[in-house]
Amino acid sequence: MAAEKIIVAGEGIVVHRFGIPGSRPKVYLQGALHADEVSATVALAELVGLLRVADAAGQVRGEIIVVPHCNPLGAKQFILGRHSGRFSLDGRNFNRAFPHVGERVVEHLKRLCPDQRAADDALRIGAGILDSLTRVGTPVERLQAALMGLAWGSDVIVDVHADMEATLHLYTSEKSWPVFQPLARRLDVPVVILADKSADSPFDEAQGDAWSMINAHLGESIDRPAFRPAACTLELRGLSDVTPELAASDGRALRDFLVQLGAVAGTGESAVGSAPLVTALDAVEVVKSTMTGVLIHLKPLGVKVTAGECVARLYDPFEPEAKASWQDVVAGTDGVIFARWHQRMIQAGMAVVKIAGSDGPLFDRPARLLD
Repeated sequence: MAAEKIIVAGEGIVVHRFGIPGSRPKVYLQGALHADEVSATVALAELVGLLRVADAAGQVRGEIIVVPHCNPLGAKQFILGRHSGRFSLDGRNFNRAFPHVGERVVEHLKRLCPDQRAADDALRIGAGILDSLTRVGTPVERLQAALMGLAWGSDVIVDVHADMEATLHLYTSEKSWPVFQPLARRLDVPVVILADKSADSPFDEAQGDAWSMINAHLGESIDRPAFRPAACTLELRGLSDVTPELAASDGRALRDFLVQLGAVAGTGESAVGSAPLVTALDAVEVVKSTMTGVLIHLKPLGVKVTAGECVARLYDPFEPEAKASWQDVVAGTDGVIFARWHQRMIQAGMAVVKIAGSDGPLFDRPARLLD
């Protein structure tokens, strides 16, 4: 096992490495890309401790890279005594607009004669491109290139986040979902949301997008199989769900997932939970606030609601008329409340609750994740 601190944009990131470089499966896990979502950080710190024990016993079979807190830029952003880790101070979401590497890799591949090592060439070229990008651009762009470089060539990628207030939930693509079913069951995740394109190039999708383009150029055959990384965004509950007990149980579940992948030898110890509700992103309703005011939630997380049911109330303290000062927030679909806004003062247009529906698309356009 080796731990190192790499310097990116003048800040340090601690990277824990286990196994022999080049071993398969290669698994990459990172936490707190949104720097205030630190339930991810403590869970991955627990995982690192478990992997140290496994490594000392010679049980690490694959190559495993763990970065408990991958965003030192956001970690240091305090404004008037309040931490702000979701966006950089120039207004950029840390988990959007990751670099599009695929086109540049294909351009380089076109200059090479095709051979049996084309996928290896793509891995090498992509790593070089990402390394070069860590030295140009804004600090956020350099950080994003460095994180993509750490994960580049991984078979399995787990980007660990947290929502505002939330149950466990997981975002992935339909193709990647079979890989992450054991993870969902070990963590007892109640809601899984599938989408091939969920936002403007978030971390988990950027790697798959690059390899889709590369594979389209290389083609696929028995002698030359395509490289298709499986990636997910795992939401470890809410921002304030940071306890020793949760971190320990989450760490064990993540270790047992690595066992099931074949990256660590041994047997799983965490309990296997029930099957989750699996739905599509375009079946998720984000119920928004119609005014700025005080938010009162009426439904707990994880509860089933029906269309037309009141899930929250809003109070306008600056409206003199008693009846006009209160507004009901109503569900527009049947489903499960899996996330909700954490502050009790809310602005018009902000998300009050998120409801995972199961009755098909709610939109006539592709659904998108919120910033």
